[in-house]
Amino acid sequence: MNPNIGHAWRHRCGTRYLCPIKTFLAVALALPWLCMSACALEPPASAAAALQARHIELQAQLRTNTFGESLYLSSREGSNRLEGDVYAEVTHPVAEITATFRSANRVCELLFLHLNVRGCQPAGTSDNAALTLSVGPKRALAAGKIYHITYALRVEAADAAYFRATLSAAQGPLSTRDYRIVFEAMPIGGSRSFVHFSYAYGYGTMAKIAMRMYLATAGRSKIGFTVTGQSPDGRPLYVGGERGSLERNVMRYYLALLAYSSVNTGSPQEKMEKRMRKWFALTERYPAQLHELDLDEYLQEKQADLARAAAGHQ
Repeated sequence: MNPNIGHAWRHRCGTRYLCPIKTFLAVALALPWLCMSACALEPPASAAAALQARHIELQAQLRTNTFGESLYLSSREGSNRLEGDVYAEVTHPVAEITATFRSANRVCELLFLHLNVRGCQPAGTSDNAALTLSVGPKRALAAGKIYHITYALRVEAADAAYFRATLSAAQGPLSTRDYRIVFEAMPIGGSRSFVHFSYAYGYGTMAKIAMRMYLATAGRSKIGFTVTGQSPDGRPLYVGGERGSLERNVMRYYLALLAYSSVNTGSPQEKMEKRMRKWFALTERYPAQLHELDLDEYLQEKQADLARAAAGHQ
């Protein structure tokens, strides 16, 4: 990195310059940005056929992996782009698991489970739905800016055999751009479904500097899920850096989908409480990658966020 750039960044942010950088990483890497503008939309029939073919192709990886469930995760890093895919077989029927993505309000409830999402406000109509996501530090009292990004929600295919929904935003903070979330699902027999998240986001110089500074300091020991080799004593070595950050947060959103879909009874407040507890329990299955807060801390932060939203301070 150019030392003059680093000096300018420290001067601009003051002695606590890592706080806004960590907040930026919460935004840029906590959100599964899916399929950039270079990824043209396929016709529903072609997309459905492609998902079916991918399910067949990934049988070995879905059956044998380090996750302990039928899940395959991959990530890729380019000079100005991060991207990846999550494929999984889940024990929920398609109608149940895709219902979440037919409503901006339900999408907000799902995304809110992530510890860096401090609020989400749905807007628009069923034909022109949108949501504004508020993302920031995992602790509300930590120094750092809250960023707000508005996404358009579109259901592009919805029948008994195939479902696809997208969330898209052209720009985000600190030179990030081309956010696109794509969720696909199809039935695979009984009450089970095959789901796919495709994700990517682009970034410029400011975002690259922020990432490098964070990953050289507070984020240097954090890991993802992809095994890149073995240590001399035979233990697996996991991907780190930007890819590791992306993989951690994609997994958090996949687990949010499972937690959200598994709770369907009770009052709205009871369902949210159960979903938060379920999400936390699922993330604790991967403590090396995903543990950040204790359960009581997580619940206190989320309840405070909900109280602020109810009071109209979101």
